[in-house]
Amino acid sequence: MCLNNYGTEAKSETESEPKSWRKPWAQKEGEWFSKLKLFASEKSGSPDMIRLLQSTVNFGPQVFRKWINEAKRGAAILDMRYIPERHQILGSDLAAAHFLVHRGAAVRFVGSTEWIKRQGDEYDLPNKYVPDCLIEAIDILDMKLYYEGLQNMTNLGNLRWLSLQNCLEVDDWWLDRISNEYRMSLEYLDISNCVQVTERGIGALYRMTKLQTLKVHNIASSHMFQLACLMLEDIHPQLNIEGVTYLDAENQAV
Repeated sequence: MCLNNYGTEAKSETESEPKSWRKPWAQKEGEWFSKLKLFASEKSGSPDMIRLLQSTVNFGPQVFRKWINEAKRGAAILDMRYIPERHQILGSDLAAAHFLVHRGAAVRFVGSTEWIKRQGDEYDLPNKYVPDCLIEAIDILDMKLYYEGLQNMTNLGNLRWLSLQNCLEVDDWWLDRISNEYRMSLEYLDISNCVQVTERGIGALYRMTKLQTLKVHNIASSHMFQLACLMLEDIHPQLNIEGVTYLDAENQAV
């Protein structure tokens, strides 16, 4: 203990000054000082709200358009949420049929040649479980089907035909999901004009041991994409990939 000239205990310099880590955030070196710090709670020590208030807000048309698109996408994904009660009442196939047809897609059941799709706001599907209603084919048509909606299309053990043509939401993650889900049944897959698909998505289809026809028109023409298609055909000799031109064919044409 140290005594000063007056006989009292003297505080050291380190004790008289507050520790840097004990200072409120608004008093720390490098922070932006303004009257907005009055809105901050020193107890919480969180500067996030003040920094948000101090940041420049962009109300430009591009930012507003992006916000609108993100809001629409969020609403569409929320509309495609998985509802367990629907599957418990209807079964996996009929529940998937209602989910798809209601949003603009078309389905065909085993043993039938009729495609069921919405006419206006109406479509003809049973409202209770029917054992014989097993989905054999799905055509997405103009439906926007996001990755999150795939949970509504599980346990479709009889699905043999699937067209995702022009579905811009389809990407590599999409194909990886369905290649595992339908690996033992799917024979026909059309992903033409799904421009987000790369060679990685094509490579994920190796799981589909029964796939016979794969359409990839207007997706990619890179060497890696062609190589992925070539390797996929090599793994599955029964598979015919349409819409890809291999390097050897190009050289012969020249």
